[in-house]
Amino acid sequence: MRQAVLVLSMGCVVLYGYALAGLGGYLAGRGRPDYIIFGLGLGTLAGGAALFLWKKYLAALEAEDEKNRENRAGEE
Repeated sequence: MRQAVLVLSMGCVVLYGYALAGLGGYLAGRGRPDYIIFGLGLGTLAGGAALFLWKKYLAALEAEDEKNRENRAGEE
């Protein structure tokens, strides 16, 4: 799960870089609106997916920690 979050986060940065490249092309007179739309759209989806998976991972860790606390309390 952590690996997937890492890949999605890195993908988000790369895709936002595409958006900036498309926008920066307007400074050179060769702007690429398709790069901007592609980068912003997919970058936002990748970032959202990374956040969703990270929250799911943290919830699983919290549930496991709570289970361990209950087991320790039962042993005492």
